[in-house]
Amino acid sequence: MDIPTRADLLARSGVLLITRPPVQAQGLVPVAVTVNRPDDVDIFIAITAEGGVFGFNGHVDLGTGIRTALTQIVAEELDVAPERVTMVLGDTERAPDQGPTIASETIQITAEPLRRAAAQARHMLLALAADALNTPADQLHIHDGVVVGADASVSYGALLQDRALHVDLDDIVVLKDPGSYRLVGTSVRRVDIPDKAVGRFSFVHDIRVPGMLHGRVVRPPYLGHDSGPFIGRSLVSVDEGSVAHLPGIVAVVSRGDFVGIVADREEQADAAMRALRVEWKALTPGLDLGDVDGALRRQPATRRMLLNTGDVDAALAGAATRLTRTYSWPYQMHGSIGPSCAVADHAPGRLVVWSGTQNPHLLRGDLARLLDMPVHEVEVIRLEAAGCYGRNCADDVTGDAALLSRAVGRPVR
Repeated sequence: MDIPTRADLLARSGVLLITRPPVQAQGLVPVAVTVNRPDDVDIFIAITAEGGVFGFNGHVDLGTGIRTALTQIVAEELDVAPERVTMVLGDTERAPDQGPTIASETIQITAEPLRRAAAQARHMLLALAADALNTPADQLHIHDGVVVGADASVSYGALLQDRALHVDLDDIVVLKDPGSYRLVGTSVRRVDIPDKAVGRFSFVHDIRVPGMLHGRVVRPPYLGHDSGPFIGRSLVSVDEGSVAHLPGIVAVVSRGDFVGIVADREEQADAAMRALRVEWKALTPGLDLGDVDGALRRQPATRRMLLNTGDVDAALAGAATRLTRTYSWPYQMHGSIGPSCAVADHAPGRLVVWSGTQNPHLLRGDLARLLDMPVHEVEVIRLEAAGCYGRNCADDVTGDAALLSRAVGRPVR
């Protein structure tokens, strides 16, 4: 289904929108950039005269089933079948900025305005139907988006013909009594699993854009070092001639400590990355992370009191048995189950990226700073990736793709 942008919905007729002005992102990490859009409003629910039902949420599905849960919430409050609802998650041109997707915040926090918006839309449509059917609202009932009276019925879509209703989100709208729930609290099929099971699902790795090239990045050899005066100043030289004989090379990109290869095909970029001769400044080795426990103990530290209750020394002195033990456990890797991937398409005055980020709006601001662009010129289209561990949701790869695309003036994966 073609999902309309915020601007498209605001400009069209035959639509009911539940909106509010943008508010500071809710979440554990504040968003540092405020976006002043020409269409400066957040949309939570959109219902169209063609029968489309769209829910918009700033959080994303990291494989936990959030898309399904939000679909249940919208369908429940609107009295429509879940199959009728299209949830749009994290897309910066469509969804509100609600901060990063972390822990259980989606259901606890960002689902709440979505639920209220869906309930408010149902109340409005029921009132329109009462007028259209000349029947008191309390004598009507709704079945899958059709308001039914004693002698006649009317669909949500028919009620919106030639109307453009833009309504502010109501903070005190009456919600459904949980005792009447048909969907929320029940076990439903995950909306994403069928396509994933048969290979139809589009992950960010599957995106293909006309004219797209492929990129790889050569990393500095400073494992574990991401700060210090040497960052951005440690590259000595790049020998482009070392890959001149390889097929398909479009460009060798070098800026600061960023070194990348762009090629016609993925395997060509990968081969060139491995063959490219790059010289880096020497760096004094840091801690030996082969001994994680020892490395942590050797770090400078300041003790601080967290809790001081009772007389610990007296309790230990009076104990029948006193054990002194030290416990340590090995480093637990947030290991990725697949490679990071992003696609970027940079053109003058516009950057579009397809990313597996868990922080779409925050990433939008970071990309704007990285490329020195106004934030409103950057669009992040969020797609599922290979989980969110490793570096998959740290967004490095999206910045890489953006830098390479800007360097060659074509889309780069």
